[in-house]
Amino acid sequence: MSTAAKVDALMAALESEYGAVVRTPGGVSWLHSHHVPVRRLLTRLVRRLTDEVPFHSGEDERDLIVARHQPSLGYVTYDVSREGMAYLLGTAAIEMPGDERHVGEDVADLALSRTVPTPVCAVSWSSRHVQTLLPVLAELARRGVASTVLDIATESRHAVPTPPDDAISVLRLPKELLAHGGGPPVRALSGTRDGRTLHVGEYAVPIGRLAALVLGVLRHSADVTQPSWAAAVGIERWLDDVLSRLASSVFLCSNDTSPPGVLAVRAAERAGADTVYVQHGAWVEGQVAWRAQHCRHIAVMGARDVLTARTWSKRADAHVHVVGQPRFDVLTEVDRAAQRRYLEKILAAQAGAVPPRIAVWACQPFREEKLRSHFEVVAEGVRRAGSTWGLVVAPHPAQGADAYSALLEDVGTISVALADPAVGARGCLAGADALISASSTCGIEAMLLDVPVLELVLPATRTLGLADQRAAQRCAASPEITAALERIAEAPHACRVSAAAKRAICLDVGASSAAVADVVVTALANATARGSAPPLGLAAADTKHGGANR
Repeated sequence: MSTAAKVDALMAALESEYGAVVRTPGGVSWLHSHHVPVRRLLTRLVRRLTDEVPFHSGEDERDLIVARHQPSLGYVTYDVSREGMAYLLGTAAIEMPGDERHVGEDVADLALSRTVPTPVCAVSWSSRHVQTLLPVLAELARRGVASTVLDIATESRHAVPTPPDDAISVLRLPKELLAHGGGPPVRALSGTRDGRTLHVGEYAVPIGRLAALVLGVLRHSADVTQPSWAAAVGIERWLDDVLSRLASSVFLCSNDTSPPGVLAVRAAERAGADTVYVQHGAWVEGQVAWRAQHCRHIAVMGARDVLTARTWSKRADAHVHVVGQPRFDVLTEVDRAAQRRYLEKILAAQAGAVPPRIAVWACQPFREEKLRSHFEVVAEGVRRAGSTWGLVVAPHPAQGADAYSALLEDVGTISVALADPAVGARGCLAGADALISASSTCGIEAMLLDVPVLELVLPATRTLGLADQRAAQRCAASPEITAALERIAEAPHACRVSAAAKRAICLDVGASSAAVADVVVTALANATARGSAPPLGLAAADTKHGGANR
C-alpha cells in the first residue's frame, strides 16, 4: 500500500470516529476545516512508522507535535516527535496537554469599518491570489460591477495593494484574531468509541490516540493558512459578520482547500452567495489526493484541467469553465527587448561575458540538497552545449538569493549569473532563448510567449506535464538538456508549440480576466432572476469617494 493510500485510510478512520466531535459555530468540522495541515502531519507520521523518514539522534523534542517553518515551502510543516510516537503507540505514559482555553468565549467583537453592500466579494491571502483575482475585479469594475476584497494576508508582500478602481473596496482581517491560541478540547474525544486500530507498517495505530495527537496541530496558529482552532472560530465569526453586511451574490477565491479557504467558502454559502474558484497556478499530478474543491463554479486555465477539476470537486452540481489565466493577461504587454537587456546586463556584470544565447533556469523553492542536484544537472547540460550558451539562475521569490550563493561558487567554464529574486524568472523569461524548469508556472508563461521550454524530469520531482502535451522538451539528464539547447540553436522556430497544445494548457492570453468576469456576471444575472442580488454598481457618491480601504 502506498503512503498516500495509508494516509487516506487514517483520514477515513478519523473522519468516521471523530469527524463530528467538534465543529465551528458555523457547523464546520475540525477535520474539514483543517484537512490540509492534518493530512500533512499524517503523511509525515506514515513515513515515520514505515521508516521512510527515520528519527535521528538529535531529534529529542519534548513536544508531541513539532512545527517547523519551511521558508522554501512557504508554510509550516508538522512532524511527530519521539515523545509523540511513544504516546501514539502506548509505549510511554505521557499525559496530553490540558485545554488552554474555552474556545470562542473571549474572542472580542471587532468593530468593522463602514461597509457598503457589493454584489461581488473575493478573498485573498497570497500574492498569487492578488495577481489572479484583481484583474477580474478590475474588469468587473469596467462593466459597472462593484466588489469588495477580504484581505486576510498576514505578510505585507501578500497584501492586496490599492485597487486600480474605486469600485473595488478592501477590508482587512484584524491580525489580532490569529493571536488566539487553543485547540478543540481533548475531552471532546471522551464520548466516542475507543479501541479501534489501523495497521501502518508493523504498527497497530489506535485511532483514539491518533485523534488526540492530531488535535495538537490545532492548538497554535502557524500563519493564516494554519490557524489554531480558536483563531479559526474567530476568523469564521469575522467572515460571517462581513458577508452578512456585504450581502454579495457571488464570492470569488483562488483557494478553497486550506483552512481560510474552507471557512470563507462555507461562510459565503451560509450568506447565500454563489461561489467561484479561479485556478491561480498549474495543477500537477498527485498534488491533491482527495475531493478538495468546495466551490460551485471552477474556472480553470485549459482543457486539460477539466477532468482534474471534476475529479477534485466535492459538489455534484459543480460547473467547470475553461477561461485561461487572468494573471497571464499582462503577457500581451511584455517588453521582450527590456528583459533581454536585463539578462545581458547581469551576465556581463557577474560572468564577464554575454554569450549569444541565454537560458533561464526558473527555480523552485527546494531544499539545499535537491537544489544543488538540479543545478548540477542544468549547469552540466549548458556547459556541454558550448560557449554560445549562458545561464541565468532565477531564484524563487520564497527563497531569495542566499540559497543560491554556494551553488555559483564553482561553475567552471560556463557563463552564469543570478537574477534578482524580485525580478525572478517571470521578470526576465521573455528575453531568453530557452527556459528550463521542473514545475514552475513560468514554464507555461514561456510557452505562451514562444520561448522554448526544457522540462526537467528528475527523481522525486513533479512536473507540469508540459512535455506530455508536446509543449516542452523532456530532459531527464544533462545530455538531454544539451541536445535540446542544440536543437534550439539550430532551428528555434521548429521548437514552437502548436496553437492547439497551447490552448489545451492555457486558453487565449489577454482575454482571461474577461472570461472569468463573464462567469461572474452570469451568476449575478441568475441571482437577480431569483431576486437575491444587490444592485450591480455603487451609488454615485460612493463611486466618487470610495476608498481602497473602506
